Amino acid sequence: MIEVIKLGGPLGAEIRGIDPRKALSADEAKALHDAFLENLVLRIRGAPLTVPQLRDFSRYLGVLRPHAAKAYHDKDVPEVVIMTNLDANGVYDKVGAERGVGWHVDGTFQQDPTKATVLHSVALPDHGGNTAFANMYQAWDTMPEDLRRRIDGLTAVHRLRGRKAYTQGIVSAAEMQKMGTVRHPVVRIHPETGKKAVFVNPHHTLQIEGMTREASDALLEEIFAWCERPEFQWEQEWQVGDTIIWENRCAWHSGRADYPKNQLRKFYRTSIFEFGSASTHTH
Repeated sequence: MIEVIKLGGPLGAEIRGIDPRKALSADEAKALHDAFLENLVLRIRGAPLTVPQLRDFSRYLGVLRPHAAKAYHDKDVPEVVIMTNLDANGVYDKVGAERGVGWHVDGTFQQDPTKATVLHSVALPDHGGNTAFANMYQAWDTMPEDLRRRIDGLTAVHRLRGRKAYTQGIVSAAEMQKMGTVRHPVVRIHPETGKKAVFVNPHHTLQIEGMTREASDALLEEIFAWCERPEFQWEQEWQVGDTIIWENRCAWHSGRADYPKNQLRKFYRTSIFEFGSASTHTH
């Protein structure tokens, strides 16, 4: 019997009655996907996974795409990224630890946006390191009418790290050049629910088309200030063996760096994407 238990915030539910280490029936897979669309963030507790098990479970939600940061791929299962704050010598890896810190949406720098991300906790520090999520349906639905009118119908340019120049250690210069830029609506219609959600984000949005950089920056900051409001947020307090599935089409997320840097924080991660995006490349 599958249970979907709301977690009391503007998004998020815990799923009970599904074991991600075992094959799912068609009914179980449908129930998982329906809960995902409704709640935007799902949590399954108490089921430690191997790398191949996470890959196999993630496939119930769609097609897997290896992450752009090839240096973090698992050596045997490239669809899975190994996320850790410590390098092979046990030394704090600033790039590896902090690349998920700050509000963002995974994969908006790619033409076919990431549908979902699945993150599984393997080792945790003794405190801190939560992951926060924000509901971009609610951000749009409750946005002041004047701001809604100004941004609906606009298009934004995205690239890896957006207005931030720092990409060292994430991808090579050649890979960065090959990626170029892509265009997405500022307010995007979700391809499965038909609902509108804010689709720009502080990490990967470069500029709003048809505006000067100064005007674009000012408008983006106004949008971001609204979307970061606490009433749109919920935080995951990690336990070892947790698996979190989150929407990238209508939710933001951010890791927290408020944990002891000498203690291991390790996760396995997959990216699931959608075909048929209306977005287009620009160079």
